[in-house]
Formats: sequence, C-alpha cells, structure tokens
Amino acid sequence: MLSSISDNLANRIALNVENHKYPTKEDQIEVYSYAIYSIISELSTAILLILLALFFNTFVSVLIIAFTFTTFRSIAGGYHFKTHLRCMMVSVLMFITTSLIIKYTLQYWSFECLWLILTICVIIGVYNIYYYIPRDTPNKPITEMSEILRFKKLSCQYLAIWVVIMIMIISMFELKIIVLSSCFGLLLELFSISKLGQLIYSRIDS
Repeated sequence: MLSSISDNLANRIALNVENHKYPTKEDQIEVYSYAIYSIISELSTAILLILLALFFNTFVSVLIIAFTFTTFRSIAGGYHFKTHLRCMMVSVLMFITTSLIIKYTLQYWSFECLWLILTICVIIGVYNIYYYIPRDTPNKPITEMSEILRFKKLSCQYLAIWVVIMIMIISMFELKIIVLSSCFGLLLELFSISKLGQLIYSRIDS
C-alpha cells in the first residue's frame, strides 16, 4: 500500500514538474517515488514511536535510545528488513520494550553498574568495528578496502566521542537515565550488526 501511494504521488509530481536532471520521465518518477516512500515510512515510524512513548511515559528514554541507535547506524550499517512494516514493528518493539525496562529498573542501577555497562559497550563496540563494520546490504555492497577502512575509522571516532560524553554525564551530572538509555541504544545497534543479530532478524524477515 505504501509503495502504491508513493508511486501515485510521484507520478502526479513528475507530470507537473519538469526536471531535466533525469534522462527519462520514468527515472524521475522512480527517484521521486523512492524519496516519498522513505519520507512516509520514516514519518509513520516516528509518529507511532512518539505516541507509544508518551502513552507509556518513556519519551526521554525512547528519544535517547532512538537517537543513539540511528546515528551510529548511519555509519556502521545494520540489518535491513525486506518490508517497511517489519522494520517499523521490530524497531518500535525494541525501543519501547527497552525504555520500559529502563523505566522500571532505573532505581536499581548504581553508578558502578553504569560504569560496567559502559565498559561492556566499549568492548562489544571495538569487537564489532574490527570484525563486522561496515555492515552493508545486498543492494549496496561495500567491497573497496578504502571505503571499509573509512567506515571503520568513522565508527571508532563515533565510539570514542560517545564514551567521552557518557563519562562526562556520569561524572558531572549523574544523569543515570541518559547514560543507561544511550548504552542500550548502542547495544541494540551493535546487536543488529553482529552475526547473532543478523541471524535472528533474517529469521523474522522470512
């Protein structure tokens, strides 16, 4: 249904907008359709996530989890589901479930535990960067060594900056919810890159 809506809107726009960047009208429609599909799918996921986060009173946690997950994913890659509906349902389920775990266990997390989970994030992050990142897709494989090394370098820089920020928040502000939410967001993304995560998501996808 989403593809059909995107195609119809793309056709209407292409008929009324002249764009000489594309060799044919079909190419123009294809690009417009993909852009519209991406916007609608991302917007629908965001709206559903926000509504559920407000309903469960976990907006701050969900925001931080999603931000950490998506920003690192933009560099490191991850599993891509075959349909938007699967992607949306799995993402929303992961973020909301994690935020609820944080909500009901926050009082039990000592600052020693925060340092421990931060250390675990670093260890798993370095391991994934060395072995799995960048996690490409069949449609856009990354085969050139220069590109692979570039994404690994960017991932290392991201992880280093993230660790410094987390240490500052723990040491200076003692905001447990921010650190815990960001750690879980990073771990969810690292899981999607790992072999186990790829296996589980492929089973869900099939």
